[in-house]
Amino acid sequence: MVKIKNFIEKIKPYSDQIFLVVVIMLVGIMSFGLGRLSAKYQTAELNIKSTIVNTADLNKIVTDGSVKNIKTVKKEVVPLSVEGSDPDVEVTTLSTQKIVGNKDSKIYHYENCSGALKMKAENKIYFASILDAKSAGFRPAGNCQGLE
Repeated sequence: MVKIKNFIEKIKPYSDQIFLVVVIMLVGIMSFGLGRLSAKYQTAELNIKSTIVNTADLNKIVTDGSVKNIKTVKKEVVPLSVEGSDPDVEVTTLSTQKIVGNKDSKIYHYENCSGALKMKAENKIYFASILDAKSAGFRPAGNCQGLE
């Protein structure tokens, strides 16, 4: 007990500085904790739902005629399945993505999908459309957005 009283008497002249150090440490710890807590709930995620490009809009962009080799995209006819619509009406969509299949796993991806980028070159098979890949017995990749 005597040692504690002696210690308190020795640090009394420095009590203002000790209080300031303790307050600064507590503010720093609380700031760190709040920063970690707020970072836990922030997600910066970009999801691209569609990769459909309308070539008519691209032709409007090129106005000076300097680009000569614009390749047109193969059109796929997809039946419209909107409730209450005419079932005989068909919608034409443009697909600019190549479909890449894996020989070993029998899974197809878009060419820019992470699974296709990691695929070995000797395992890649290219398809003209999703329908071609399905008819060859391939199934869609679960991690590629927009595959049917």
